[in-house]
Amino acid sequence: MVQARIAIIGGGPGGLTLARLLKLQNIPFRLFELDESSESRSQGGTLDIHKGSGQMALKAAGLFAEFERHARREGAAIKILDKDGTVVWADDGLSPEGSDIMPPDRPEIDRRDLRKILLNSLDEGMVEWGRKVVEISEDENSTKEKPQYTIEFEGGAKECGFELVVGADGAWSRVRGLLTKEKPFYSGVTFVEACVEDIDAEHPELVERVGLGSCFQVHGLSALLNQRNTDGSVRTNAAVRVDEDWATTCGIDWADVQASKQAFVDAKYSGWEALCKEFVLQSDGPLTVRPMYMLPVEMKWETRSGVTAIGDAAHLMTPFAGVGVNLALTDALNLAQAIRSHVGDRVGWITAIRQFETTMLARSQVEARKTLTNLTNFFSGESVQEIVRRLGQVMVNAKDVGNEGKSLQ
Repeated sequence: MVQARIAIIGGGPGGLTLARLLKLQNIPFRLFELDESSESRSQGGTLDIHKGSGQMALKAAGLFAEFERHARREGAAIKILDKDGTVVWADDGLSPEGSDIMPPDRPEIDRRDLRKILLNSLDEGMVEWGRKVVEISEDENSTKEKPQYTIEFEGGAKECGFELVVGADGAWSRVRGLLTKEKPFYSGVTFVEACVEDIDAEHPELVERVGLGSCFQVHGLSALLNQRNTDGSVRTNAAVRVDEDWATTCGIDWADVQASKQAFVDAKYSGWEALCKEFVLQSDGPLTVRPMYMLPVEMKWETRSGVTAIGDAAHLMTPFAGVGVNLALTDALNLAQAIRSHVGDRVGWITAIRQFETTMLARSQVEARKTLTNLTNFFSGESVQEIVRRLGQVMVNAKDVGNEGKSLQ
């Protein structure tokens, strides 16, 4: 059996799931992660893991039982309100068939918990921390049949002789540069993130508003997206349709923690009901401004022997369909199967990777179109009732695209 030399760049959900699947197949790999440790930065909020995609990958990885111990099915509850606080649409998230807007069986799990499950499934040393990749180059003796790549790290260290380099390195992937000249571009929407840490003890009125899962408020070119986390916190993404440089030109002094919250609310939510503003005004710590970027909806490239990408590195999109992590986990599952087909000496690298990428890119394009449609609908300036109707139509269309689309719900 061929013993492939595989490099996985990036230790997010996609990279770690791929590592776990390769470990189960006894296929050697090395995983390089730029973070100094698993605790070096916050992992963000919560994720919904879908039955026909992310859950399938976790089952293949032998981690579904552990996932269920941490998952919150009640966390899939969602309601949509207008700017005055009137509930326009609600779903408790518990129906196995889903609803007219949301897909079926989509329990929530905190990003931190999912990463811990994946890391605990790997052996000590399988993740090489503090390894920031600065360059990837093809060796002179590399061929399509026997690709060879060298990876250079910050500080000058180099690792040579990799037959396959997998970019699981996120939005600003270095690996993607070996496949295409396409780069992420600004989506037109910026998130301003706030977090109320101990909502149950300190803010009962906000507990009632957000419920067990999420509540979205939408009006004009602004939205408030509130989401409960396992640790008792609620993360709010105040989403606004603004220019890319808005954070530096709007006149808000983001360094002034309290004044910036009031200035932001006054600028973008002045006509909204008082309660919803408290998710920002009562938040702990400073606000974090995050412009949202995306890759072209019809993203594709010509297969290159020995290099591929998964997750955001391959098909970055905004969060407006909630499928990003599910795509990444599915990519990892499919790529592990492609690698196995090569290691089993049945197909060459170029064939194995081409087959994987054809399926991956077709699947991601379906979801990228849906995501862009949802973003457009949210910030259309139409009534919330019309936005809900359009979201329902997107869901109907997703169910009609055939087995490929259904597998992503």
